[in-house]
Amino acid sequence: MHRRLSLLPILSLVLIIALSGCVFRRYSVVVSCTPLIEKIEVGNRERELPYSFSARKGQNIVVKAPLVPGYDFEGWLINNEMRETAEIVVEIEENTTIKAIYSPRLVHEITYGGSGYESGTGLVVENSNEIVIGVTSSSTDSSLILENKGKSDFWVPFLQYESSSYVAEPQLCNGGSDEESLLGTVRISGGYVSAGWSDSNDIAYSGSGYPYHGGTDGYVIMMHNDGSVRWQTYIGGSGDDRINSVNTTIGEKLIITGTTGSSDSNFADCSYHGSEDGWIALMSSSGTLITDLIKAFGGTAEEGFLYGMQTEEGGYIVCGYSTSSDGDLGTLSRSTGEDLWVLKLDSQLEIEWHDLFGGQNDERANVIKEVSDGYVAVGFTESTGGDVNENKGGKDVWVLKFSSDGDLEWSKTFGGSENDEGFDIVQTADGGFAICGYTDSSDGDIHHENRGMSDIWVIKLGYDGYLEWEATFGGSEYELASEIEETEKRELIVIGTTASSDRDIKRQIQGPTDAWLLRLGR
Repeated sequence: MHRRLSLLPILSLVLIIALSGCVFRRYSVVVSCTPLIEKIEVGNRERELPYSFSARKGQNIVVKAPLVPGYDFEGWLINNEMRETAEIVVEIEENTTIKAIYSPRLVHEITYGGSGYESGTGLVVENSNEIVIGVTSSSTDSSLILENKGKSDFWVPFLQYESSSYVAEPQLCNGGSDEESLLGTVRISGGYVSAGWSDSNDIAYSGSGYPYHGGTDGYVIMMHNDGSVRWQTYIGGSGDDRINSVNTTIGEKLIITGTTGSSDSNFADCSYHGSEDGWIALMSSSGTLITDLIKAFGGTAEEGFLYGMQTEEGGYIVCGYSTSSDGDLGTLSRSTGEDLWVLKLDSQLEIEWHDLFGGQNDERANVIKEVSDGYVAVGFTESTGGDVNENKGGKDVWVLKFSSDGDLEWSKTFGGSENDEGFDIVQTADGGFAICGYTDSSDGDIHHENRGMSDIWVIKLGYDGYLEWEATFGGSEYELASEIEETEKRELIVIGTTASSDRDIKRQIQGPTDAWLLRLGR
């Protein structure tokens, strides 16, 4: 009996220790902000961000959001639940993430154009003060847009931020006597490369380039830093061929992607399947196609590649759309209409993995980017069902996150009852994503007013696809955004097109449409 009694204090102590482990358990707490700012008040002290610490179960943490010039405070995101007051008390009951959400204001905007049509489709951000934009231009009377060659041309000016505005030096246009359309611009040693397509048959190809082949051809041009032409070339065959994206690779080769309807000339040995194929090619920095590194993918119906880039391990990630069920698509299950198509290629342009995604209507991926732990694509969906979780109405922005092995980790749709589409995505310094495109909607996920017709729509997502903030920009006519980049100061730079001269557009546009450059934040 005495022995049993002597065990009671020990058992009681063990029970107290066990219970105290529950009562006094500590959880990790991480305080951060988007966009990144330096400090936030946690408790009674300013802390540099991101700030990590541990807290006891039931402990109250006071956090206070400061005023940040150029940004509006949206609220605190507590484990993906929003609380909108600037100062809050968080009771710790689990591992907790506390994120201050700020949306950037439109702090600067400027339009570029003449009496013709201009559209902004290319963007290279050297830093927050130096930018190159790519513009399709048809104006003949602008003091900045010089020597239109006929109809629409490429115009690629260098912009310097001076006296609170981006100042452009007058710049020559490039192209031929018919239509050109610029769809991408990238930095390369000694200058810039722009690419798109041309209907002209009189562009003087140079260097080791290729002549006009017939129909619509891809068109690639390299310009020196001063804007003078280093070389230019057609890419194509007797059918219609277009370039939709251009990027640089390790070693400064060029990777170009597009659509082709040809099986001859530059596409004679590219495994053309019929109708319209997606294609990818590697070029030297002097504009010469690299032998055996030009290839078409598809089936007997229509496919197109809208974007491609080299991955860190030396292969390539490509995206676009497909309507075929044979050829390269023969082993994949598909839905009706256009499906979103993603391909991972090795260094020799052989398929490592690929897949189709969609529902009963049309889907496309306009861009795909390699990010810190895989790939993220953005485009649109018109479907419900299949791979689409929810359709808000009409076209929706569709964002898909893939692992490095091609597994779909998550997909999200964003939009309202009208049409909405995403054209570009960039991973931001806080690990999330910024997307640009357009919206026709004023409901659903669009909480800001629609200024008239379509507006530029900028969306900020967290790492897991959670919608942190969104903003619309525009006037009473139509606007859309083509590309978005983040600067070293965490500003967002957006290039697009506007047909308006009111609301957010402070200066009368010069023609039916102007290229429109926006700086958000700071």
